[in-house]
Amino acid sequence: MSQKDNIVRKTRSGDEYAYLGVWRSLLTLIGWHYEIVRVRDTYIYESAQAGKLVAVTSPINSVTATMSGSCCNCTFQDTEFLSGTCGATFTVFMGLVEFLLRSQTSIADPCNRAGQEFIDGIDNAEYDFLVVGAGVAGPVVATRLSENPDWKVLLLEAGPEEPTGTLPPAFAVAAVGTQLDWKYKTEPENFACLAKGGICNWPRGKMVSGTGGMQGMMYTRGNQKIYNDWAQAGNEGWSYEDVLPYFIKAENNKDSGELEEGYHGFEGPLVVQYFPHHPLLAEAIAEAGVELGYRTGDLNGLNQTGVAIAQMMVEDGLRGSTSRMYLRKANQRENLDVAIDSHVTKIIIDQNTKLATGLEFIDKNGAKKTVYAKKEVILSAGAIGSPQLLLLSGVGPTADLEALGIEVIQDLPVGQNLHNHVSAGLGFLINDTSYEMLTLETLSDFLETHTGPMSGTGLTQTTGFLLSKYATDGVPDLQVFFDGFLAGCSRTGLDDECTNGQLGPDNCGKRYINARPTNILPRSKGYLTLKSKDPLDYPLIYANYFSDEHDVDVLVDGIKLIIELTQTQALQRWGFELITTPAEGCEGPPFGSDEYWKCLVQRHTGPENHQAGTCKMGPAGDATAVIDPQLRVHGIPNLRVIDASSFPYVPNSNPISSIVMLAEKGSDLIKNDWQPGYRASTCKKSSTSRECELNLKQKPSHSVVH
Repeated sequence: MSQKDNIVRKTRSGDEYAYLGVWRSLLTLIGWHYEIVRVRDTYIYESAQAGKLVAVTSPINSVTATMSGSCCNCTFQDTEFLSGTCGATFTVFMGLVEFLLRSQTSIADPCNRAGQEFIDGIDNAEYDFLVVGAGVAGPVVATRLSENPDWKVLLLEAGPEEPTGTLPPAFAVAAVGTQLDWKYKTEPENFACLAKGGICNWPRGKMVSGTGGMQGMMYTRGNQKIYNDWAQAGNEGWSYEDVLPYFIKAENNKDSGELEEGYHGFEGPLVVQYFPHHPLLAEAIAEAGVELGYRTGDLNGLNQTGVAIAQMMVEDGLRGSTSRMYLRKANQRENLDVAIDSHVTKIIIDQNTKLATGLEFIDKNGAKKTVYAKKEVILSAGAIGSPQLLLLSGVGPTADLEALGIEVIQDLPVGQNLHNHVSAGLGFLINDTSYEMLTLETLSDFLETHTGPMSGTGLTQTTGFLLSKYATDGVPDLQVFFDGFLAGCSRTGLDDECTNGQLGPDNCGKRYINARPTNILPRSKGYLTLKSKDPLDYPLIYANYFSDEHDVDVLVDGIKLIIELTQTQALQRWGFELITTPAEGCEGPPFGSDEYWKCLVQRHTGPENHQAGTCKMGPAGDATAVIDPQLRVHGIPNLRVIDASSFPYVPNSNPISSIVMLAEKGSDLIKNDWQPGYRASTCKKSSTSRECELNLKQKPSHSVVH
C-alpha cells in the first residue's frame, strides 16, 4: 500500500492531507501512545476498535493527550504557534510536529519552568528588587540577584512562558509574526523599506526568552574597539579589558580545542558550542572565505575578521536561551518569583525623593496591580520597551512629555540614539535538488537524539565578518549570512517533498540560497517617542535608515563582496548562480549597476533584530546619556536599565552575548552596592589563559548556576 493510500483524513477545505499511517509508524517507533490530538479543527485519535488512527472534524469540548511511560507529572501553559508559521497548506503536519515536541519532556522541560500566571498575594507585595522583562538580560539579572537568599526578587514578563516550539534550532525564527511577537512597525521611512510604503517590520519577542527566542542563537561578541570606544566616551569600566571577564564568567564553551586561549570561559551558565548538524555547503562557504584571503576559526578571539561556521548558544540540540540556561536552574528558589502575562505599565517614582518605589502592571485577566521595591527597579524590557516605560513614567524629554500631559520627573533624552543593523538580500540557485529538509526521518532523529537537520539552522549558522572598502582601523563593517537548507517547514514529511509543494525530483528544481550582507557599523540614527500616554499604545518609531548615505554605500559594497565570494572555486563547485530577475520596483537601472543595488537596498530593506541605544549609557555631563556607567538612570539612583537600550553603540555582531555580558556586569554592580563584602568578578591574565575569581567573600553563594 502506498503512503497516499494511508490517508484517512481530509480537512474541511479538502486540500490538505495527513499521512496518518506514516505517523502511526513514527509514534510506534518512539514508543508513544496518543489517545487524542487536536490540530486546529481536526482531532486525530487512536481507535481501540478500528486499531488505527482516525480523524474527525466535528467540535470536541474536551481534548486530552497522553504519553505512555512519561515520568513527568509537571504541567505548564505552553503556547501553540508552529502550525500557522509556514502557510495554510502546512497546518496539519506542522501542528503534529509541534504536538510531538511539546509531548516530549526532554524538550518541553515542564518541571523546571519558573513562570506563574498568578502569584498569591502579589498585589501590593514588597520585593527587594523588581526586574522588568524576561527576555535576554532579565533572566540573568533575576537569577544572579536571587543568589543572595536574603533578597526577594520579582521578574515580570508581558508574555507567556518560553514556548517549546521555539527550542529546536530549525524553528529559530518561527515565532516572528505570531502572537509571541510584539510586531512593531516603524513610521514611514524616506529611504528604506520603500516596497512596503516605507514601513519596516521590527519583530520583538513577547514571551519568556524575548527576542532571544526568535533569533539564530549565534554567539558573537563584536570588535574590541566598540567597547574601547564606550570607555573613551567616559564610561569607566566598559573597555574590552573590563568586560572580557564577564563574557568569560557567562560562557561555558564545549569546543575548547578550537578556541584562542585567554578569551573564553568553560564554567558559566551559557553553553556555547557548534550545532550538532550543519549542511556541507557551510564548510564550502568558509573555504570560499579563505580563498579571498580571510581567516577561519574563532570569531571571538583576538581577531574578529573572518568567515566560519559560528559557535551557537545551544545545549543538547536545543536553544540555549538565558531563560533556559539561567532562570530554569533557579526556579526552585523561594526568594525568586516570575510573573508571566504581566504587562508593566508604569514605574512609580517619588517626585520628591527621585527614587523608584514600585511598578504598576496588568495581569492576564486585565486586572491592574501594584508591586513595591525596597531597593531597586531594573528595566530589562529591551530597546523599545525600556524607553517606553521610562517615558510613560515621566522620564524623558520635557517638551514631549508635557505635550501628552505626563508629569515630568527627570528631563533626559530617552528614546534618542536609536540604531540598528540593516541588510539586503541576494538570491542564488545552486546544483542541489530543492527538497524540504524537514521529513519524518529528520523529525524522528531529533525526537530520539536531538540531532540531525532540526538541530541546526541550516546555512544561517555560517557567517563572515568582512571589510568593505569604507572600513577603517581593520574593524569589520559587514557581516554576511547565507540562508538555506533549513528544516523548518513541511506539508507531508515525505522524503521527496519539494519546497514548492510538489512531490518527486522532477518537480523540485534547483535549491534557492539567500545571501544577506549586513551593515554592522551604521551611522544613521533614529528615535522613538510616545504616541499617547496610554501604556497599551505602541510608541512611534522613526528608524531613519539610510539617512546617512554612507550606510547605503557600505551595503552596495557588501553585495559586490557576496558576489565575489560566490565566484570562488569552493562555491562554484556547487554551481552558485546569481538570479538576475530585477527586484520589484528596480526594473529601470541596469541589473548589477550601483544604481540598481542602491534601489534594491532601499526598496527591499532587511532590518535586523539588533535595535539598541535608546537609553544610552554615558557619564554625568553627557547631554546624550540616559544612564550612567553604573547603569543607573541619571537623577534616579535606584532605577537601572540593563538591556540593549543601554549600549552607547551596538556591537558590530549579533548582540545576544553582549547583552548577557551587560547583565552579568550589571548584576555585579548592583551586588556591589547592596551586599556588604561582595567582591565583583576579577580576572588575572596569565601567559596562557585568564583566571577568574568570581563571586567570593563572606556570604556563601546559594547559586545553582555554575
